Order: sequence, then C-alpha cells, then structure tokens
Amino acid sequence: MKLWQKIFLYTLILVMLAVSMTSILLLKNSFSFSLDQKKQSVYNEHEFLITSFKSMMVTERLRSNAIVLEEKELKKYMESTFDKTGNNNGIMFCNGQSEQIYANKDMKLPSGLLEAVKDTGKSYMQIQGYQLYTASSESMEGKTYYVVTESDITDVMEIHENMLWQIQVISMVCAIVIALILLVVVKTLLLPLKKINEGTRAIAQGSYQKRIQEKGHDELSELAHNMNRMAEAVETNVSALEHVAEDRKHFIDNLAHEMKTPLTSILGFSDLLQIKKEVTEENRIEYAGIIKAEASRMRTLSGKLMELITVGETNLDWQMEDMQRLFAEIGTSLGVITDKRKMYLICESEPGTLWVDRELFKSLLYNLVDNAVKASREGDKIQVMGRFEEDLFEIQVSDEGMGIPSEEIEKITQAFYMVDKVRGREKGGVGLGLALCKEIVSLHRGTMRFESRQGTGTKVFISMKGGEHA
Repeated sequence: MKLWQKIFLYTLILVMLAVSMTSILLLKNSFSFSLDQKKQSVYNEHEFLITSFKSMMVTERLRSNAIVLEEKELKKYMESTFDKTGNNNGIMFCNGQSEQIYANKDMKLPSGLLEAVKDTGKSYMQIQGYQLYTASSESMEGKTYYVVTESDITDVMEIHENMLWQIQVISMVCAIVIALILLVVVKTLLLPLKKINEGTRAIAQGSYQKRIQEKGHDELSELAHNMNRMAEAVETNVSALEHVAEDRKHFIDNLAHEMKTPLTSILGFSDLLQIKKEVTEENRIEYAGIIKAEASRMRTLSGKLMELITVGETNLDWQMEDMQRLFAEIGTSLGVITDKRKMYLICESEPGTLWVDRELFKSLLYNLVDNAVKASREGDKIQVMGRFEEDLFEIQVSDEGMGIPSEEIEKITQAFYMVDKVRGREKGGVGLGLALCKEIVSLHRGTMRFESRQGTGTKVFISMKGGEHA
C-alpha cells in the first residue's frame, strides 16, 4: 500500500469514527432526554390515576356508610372505573401475594418488576419493547396492593429509530464527501513528494545533474533542498573521480611513454654493440654515452616518480625553521649547479621562522630552481626571494628564461607535462618537478601561482601560513 493510500485510509477512518461517535453521543443524549421526559409524564399520570382512584374509594365508602370496602366490592369498583376499551394505557392491581386482582387489558409484566418494588418499597419503572411499565406499592382499605400501569412509548422509540437511520444515511453521505475531499487534499499535499521520488529515481539512475523543484517552506521543501544538495555533492564527487581516473590514465600513458623512449634507446644501442663485429672506439664511446644518458634519465624518472608517490604518505617532521639560514643553505647547494651553467643565483630571505617540513621545503625550492635552470641560458639570473607578510611567508622564484605560453600555464603542474618536450628531455627533464612542487605546497596548506611571458622569463609565487617575522 502506497503512502498516500495509507494517509487517505487512516484519516478517513479516524474522521468517520469521530463523526460517528459524536453523532451517537448526541443521539443518545437526545434519546435519554426524551425518554426522561416521557417517564416523568408517565409517572405523573400513574400517580394521578392512583390518587384519583383512592379519592373515589373514600367517596364510595362514605356513600356506602362502610368502614372498609371488601375486596369484591373493590374489584367491582375497579371494573366500573377503568373501562377496558376507552383507554389505550393499561392498569393492573395485584394483592400482596402478587396475584392479579384486576387488569383492564392483557398485560405481560416484565420479569422482576414487582420484586423490585417489594425490595425497595419505592416506585419502579421498566421498559419492555415499546411499552413502559410503572409499578408502585399502595395501601388501600387496610391492605397492600401493587399497582402497575402500562404506557405506550412508541412515539419516543420511533423517533429514536428514525434519527438513528437518518444518522446512518448522513454518515454514509459524509463518508463519501469526506473521502473525495481527503483524496484531493492528500494527492495535492503529497504531489511534491511524488516529484521528489521521481527526481531521486532519476538521480539514482545516473542523472546527477537532475534537480528537484523547491517550493514552499515545509518539510517536503526542506527534503527537496537536501536531495538537491546531495545530488550536487554526488555530481561533484563523480566529476572529481572522473577527473582523477582521467588523470591517472593520462599519468600511466605518459609514464609508459617516458619509460619506453629510454628503454628503446638502451636496447637499440646495446644491440648495435652486440651485433656489430667491429666497433670503433669512437662509436663505442658514443653508444655507451647514449646508454648511460638514457639510463641516468630512467633513474631520475624513477626517483622523481617515487618521490611524487610517497610525498603524501610520509610522516611529516614539522619544525620552526629559520628561513634566512635555510635559504642560505639552499643557495649554497644550488650554486654549484648554476655556476656550472654560468648563471647567477640569488637565494635570500628576510629573518624569521616558518612552520615547515625541512626536507620537503628544500625539495620544493630545488625543483623550482632546477626548472628555472633548464629554462634559462648562460648569463641569465635566477632569484629565490623570501619575505614575511603578517602571518604569511611569501616566496618568489624568478628567471630570465624562455617563458611559458599563457595557454600552457594551467597544465604545467600536471605529471609528465613539459612545454618543450625535446628541450626538456635534452636537459634531463621528466615533467614531474612541478607536479611534486604542487603536492608539497598543498601539504603545507599553501598556494602557488605562475606568471610568465614567452621570451621574458617566469615567476613563481608561493604563499605559506605560519610565518613569523624576526
């Protein structure tokens, strides 16, 4: 059973129960009130008949000049007083032994009626069918008699039954009307839930761009809003996973390609050395040099790749490092490389400390300077400058090299990406340096951006939190 059917059915049952119970209670109260009025009227009539009869007996006794009327005379007087055909109501007289003395019509008394009067000594009323019986104990002519009157209450009972039938008819009509109204109301109220269900089904089937219409400020609107947020989060995560999968595929393809090139060279020149019967000393040195260069490139590639893979998995050794001292140390180490290439290196920082992992930070600057060296020419200047700006430490690495095209800047941090692949390979590049730098900066919760123009050089700007000026 669907939700709207349950709500419709349960609400209809509760409403009909409430209407029925209210109608029954009102009918019961009305019937009780009418019956009480009838009982009071019958009781008054009963008392009137007995009082009148007693008065007439006193008159008859005085007229007969008798002290006490005999039972025969009393019965005779009862027969003359209560005409059997002139009154629809019945009256019966019984002696102290509950034996009938007189009745103006056939009467079948309810069981226990006279016994109730005997036990209580008071008047007692009892309904049987459409008749109301009233019994009382009366003292007449020195004896105790039980007087029972029978009154017709058909009018009260028929009104009650007629009203009961009318209530049943009205209840059925109300049930139909209420059912129709409830059906419309429930369908209308649950229409947003139907749309949410349809939208959820579409999202579950893969339509993550699907959004559910939000209308109103009730719980269903809130549910629709949360479902849209969930769909948006799922869409974002799926998109991110797709990008990750695409990047991994691209990474693996590039790795296979980068590994294939040096291996092909190594195998090719190894075969030449093996196949050729006579190899000149000059050729041998040339072939061996190529094999060595390609093997060195493979070693660099594997080292960089291992460093990139493990950078996020190692336990970082966070320390407050003196930047001025660390920059001087890095400048001394890198000066050997720049001096060999006949380039000028300036590596300086303002005095102060920064919360970093020492080895990763050094690897970051080594890779940035290494890229700058590969992009520069003899006589060019490379600068690595550090300065403190409030609680931030700003690093700028600039060179005077060949620069990067503006459309390539967003791609240079991708693994194996090189702007000039031929030139990069000639200088021993593998396209992993900037990808590693990006990961290191991310681990330090910093940001990195590039500014470059072809022919005028490149600038790298890095901002890290946790800096403290001396």
